[in-house]
Amino acid sequence: MTVSRPIAALLVALMFATPTRAVRGQGPAKPTGEPASARSAIDAANTRFSDQFNKGDAAEAAKVYTSDAILMPPNGAPVKGQSAIAEFWTGGWKAGIRNVKLATTEFAVHGNYAHELGTYELEVHKPDGTVAGRDHGKYMVLWKRAPGGEWHWYRDIYNSSVAATPGK
Repeated sequence: MTVSRPIAALLVALMFATPTRAVRGQGPAKPTGEPASARSAIDAANTRFSDQFNKGDAAEAAKVYTSDAILMPPNGAPVKGQSAIAEFWTGGWKAGIRNVKLATTEFAVHGNYAHELGTYELEVHKPDGTVAGRDHGKYMVLWKRAPGGEWHWYRDIYNSSVAATPGK
């Protein structure tokens, strides 16, 4: 097969446009600029949510959500709006949820939105403070950038990776 000069020139140009780290087999270059700053902001917001929730301040934790956010918990109706989401998490605290930990496993920016996949761990405590159970699972958050540049949870869905106990 013969390759025309314009196509050969395009192939050469594409070869040189490829980042050298990937060509040398060193993996993709680390994100810089907007994706890196968005990831830092999102990591900080996730830490703020966990820290505030773990102190029992669900209202403060819910401030990571937009005012029109939707939380989609397992086996329940969607929870709409920041104040309703704060009430939902207050109910979780009252039910004994403690020691929430979030870990991002995938993240990408799409203009004024970003998606995050991750895993969570938590404990459920009895009223006397002893651990009644533990849960771990996965989540997906669609983030939305506010006009001022801050990132907030816009859509949030999670579910457990622990098998349900039959008959309970």
